[in-house]
Amino acid sequence: MSTHLYSARRRLVAATLICMLLIFLGIGIGARGVARHESDELFSARLATSARVLEALVARQLEHATVSQPIIIALPHELESITSDEPEVFGHRYETKIAFQVWRNDGVLLAKSASAPSQALAPLSAGYSENHADGADWQVFALRSGAVWVLAAEKDEVRQEMSDDIGKTILVPLAIGGVLMLAAVNFLILHNLRPLSELAARIAAREPESLEPLALPETPLEMAPIVTELNHLLDRIRAAFEREQRFLNAAAHEIRTPIAALQLHLENAMRAATPEQREASLEQAMAGARRTSKLAEQLLTLSRIAAGGDQVQLQSLSMRALCCDVIGSMEPLLDKRGQGVGLDAEQDCQVWGEPTQLRRLLQNLVDNASQHGAPHGEIQVRLSRWDQCAVLEVANDGAPIPEQEIDKLFTPYYRLPGAVPGGHGLGLAIVQEIVDLHHGKVEISRKPDGQGTVVRVRLPLART
Repeated sequence: MSTHLYSARRRLVAATLICMLLIFLGIGIGARGVARHESDELFSARLATSARVLEALVARQLEHATVSQPIIIALPHELESITSDEPEVFGHRYETKIAFQVWRNDGVLLAKSASAPSQALAPLSAGYSENHADGADWQVFALRSGAVWVLAAEKDEVRQEMSDDIGKTILVPLAIGGVLMLAAVNFLILHNLRPLSELAARIAAREPESLEPLALPETPLEMAPIVTELNHLLDRIRAAFEREQRFLNAAAHEIRTPIAALQLHLENAMRAATPEQREASLEQAMAGARRTSKLAEQLLTLSRIAAGGDQVQLQSLSMRALCCDVIGSMEPLLDKRGQGVGLDAEQDCQVWGEPTQLRRLLQNLVDNASQHGAPHGEIQVRLSRWDQCAVLEVANDGAPIPEQEIDKLFTPYYRLPGAVPGGHGLGLAIVQEIVDLHHGKVEISRKPDGQGTVVRVRLPLART
């Protein structure tokens, strides 16, 4: 499975930049719209005022005047070359962008400003309009005074320039502030990600065999779960290594004795003086080989289950059918030992489990009850339900186990003092591992009459 690597810092900075640009774009568009609206209101009112002043001062005098050429109101020639937006003693360069015309009803131009074209700035119709004349767009207000029309106009670029300047005035500080904020965010991210880099550096500097918990001088709350879970993982790995080491040490110790005994019996068979002695030594060697084989099988079983090597394929299965199968297969062995076995399973129980492991669990319990039970006693297997669990009980008629020894019985290789020879102390350890894998519980107690031992296993019922 491939892993895609990415920089969280770069993603966060890029996302912040995109959000800032979108926000600033919205602010700019909104600010420009507001500026344009306000400038339209302001300049339109000024146009109307200019037209009324012209109507009062000029239009009425020109209404009945006889002129062969229109009167042109000249502007200072300095305004033609000035580029500064600052007002001067002779005027302002914006005067070249403001114009007026006085027309008679019959289409005769009576007067105009020097900045106005000779063609009409707008149709002779009262009110505001936007028109194109002399290669420029004009905002025009037309006012009628008797037989005379007064047209006051200004170039649209004036309003456009004003709205652009207002928008820039708003956006430039925001953009500078945004860049500074982006730099600050980047610095803060780098500073706050420093513990992560330090954690990576400490992990890289560790020796392979070092499993001590990791600790940082300062740990952000967001990183605390990662450090905690990493330390838990190291604890589990250390526990697994220790378990494996104990397993290897104990296995070497447990296997050494039967192998030495097997070797001794074979040497005795080789040095036997009579066929009878050789036969007896070989029989003892074969019995030792069987015990060694059983020990090896139990060791491998415990190791696979404890390490999760057995792939558990859970399925719904009948505990009563499983008990009948296991008891039926073990009855011949129990008959040879002079022991009987009974099953009390009036009510079946369906559990989620792995058949092979649960069969091994019951075999170990029955075999353990047989080895530590009375020579001619009875082994009772009982199946029942209790509190959404299947309860499996295996009891024998042997001597009761001392209370202080019960908790030790699930420890691998532990055997009761004075226990019958032949066991290896692994049966109940395997039972414990299987029960844990099936999320159940196992406990050992005395029988109600105070004699014998009961091993009780609880397994969750299958949900139907």
